[in-house]
Amino acid sequence: MSWRSRLAVVVLAGAGIAELLLARREATVFFIGQHWHLEALIGIWAAVGLIAAAAAHHAPRRVGLAGIVVLAVGLRLVAASGAPPSISSDVYRYMWDAHVQLSGIDPYSAAPNSPSLQHLHPVALWPTPDGCARDHRGPGCSRLNRPQDRTIYPAVAEIWFVAVHLVNPDDYGTRPWQLAAGFVDDLTVVLLAFALARQGRDPRAVAWYALCPLPVVEFANNGHVDGVALLLMVAAVLALRRDRRVLAGVLIGLATMVKLYPALGVVAGWRQGRWRLAVAAVATMVLTEAPHVVAVGVRVLGYLPGYLREERYTSGGRFLLLGLAHLPGRVAVALAVALIAATAVEVVRRRVEAATALTVLLGAVVFVATPVQPWYAVAVGGVAVLADFPLLLAAAAAAEPYYAAVELNSRHQIAIGRLSYGLAGLVVGAALLRRRRRGILARGEPVRQAVG
Repeated sequence: MSWRSRLAVVVLAGAGIAELLLARREATVFFIGQHWHLEALIGIWAAVGLIAAAAAHHAPRRVGLAGIVVLAVGLRLVAASGAPPSISSDVYRYMWDAHVQLSGIDPYSAAPNSPSLQHLHPVALWPTPDGCARDHRGPGCSRLNRPQDRTIYPAVAEIWFVAVHLVNPDDYGTRPWQLAAGFVDDLTVVLLAFALARQGRDPRAVAWYALCPLPVVEFANNGHVDGVALLLMVAAVLALRRDRRVLAGVLIGLATMVKLYPALGVVAGWRQGRWRLAVAAVATMVLTEAPHVVAVGVRVLGYLPGYLREERYTSGGRFLLLGLAHLPGRVAVALAVALIAATAVEVVRRRVEAATALTVLLGAVVFVATPVQPWYAVAVGGVAVLADFPLLLAAAAAAEPYYAAVELNSRHQIAIGRLSYGLAGLVVGAALLRRRRRGILARGEPVRQAVG
């Protein structure tokens, strides 16, 4: 082993220890009242993660890959076994949806605060006045977000909630959910490394995702179900590369029924999967959602229409970058849809490879929709590793300060969101232009050349 390789191993070990300490620190910071403290901590951690990833690439291949996997598992275990979720209360809604399903009630039938469901309220989710005070809330509080509204999560997400809850049905603590989400993300890291190796690329490229703080924070610490959708999307791309079109379609259908945005996988996989993939995906969606449709009818939409209104997607107010043009609301919505549709047509017309196409489509959605929730873009960044373009994690990094500003109700939240997404867009755009000059997205080009 050369002295440079030895130095890389030492740097990887040192940066890894620093990352573990930062993960431990992040898992003890409560978001309430410490928003910017947490964002600064994530920023420092991101810088250390970049050093660790670079060192892993210069270490001997086996040593570097082993170090990445061990460190990735350790980071997620530390983040999941620390304090409750730091920036999101979504996991409490997961608990409730599992609880009502195991009580024989369809989760789309009524809102948690409905009088017909009050007899099911556990103290862990509807605390006593003292518990509400500890949560910095008034008496009669609920740990659920939007307890007055029906659930928004699709059918496969609901199955996941029940599965996790069944592991320890009497425990309404967050740790089982955090550990489960962290374990799923561990599987994603391993599957990404395997997919890269099968593609003939260096599997150490998984370090850009595995050692990044954003998936650790959003999946292992906050327990977001988007990690399940990401794992299924990665598996679908791998199935397509093995020409398993029906399996790929089933996996895309399952991912869509966890979170809706993986439906773009049908378009992304069109060149390779065609009708087999599309039919399998749609059939999977219909079969998983059908029992709920039979039970509650159109109420199966849950809070989705209300969410789109609340997030100002129907009025055009959420599109931060498009908003710079000061377009009327309906025009902004139409332009946003047109941009995403044009991107979809282009990747199909140019016959872009599935991983690249999915990365481009999801990236377009993120930069057009500019969501406040950073965990959506984290899943996009995970897919982008397969397309050799992990820079899309910059979109998740852009959402972090925006989310903090919104939670703090800052009067500068729009400006902060536009600045952060704008800077991320410039970074991603510059990288894409550089690659385009080298022949990016050429017709039928393999993924390692298309976006790499």
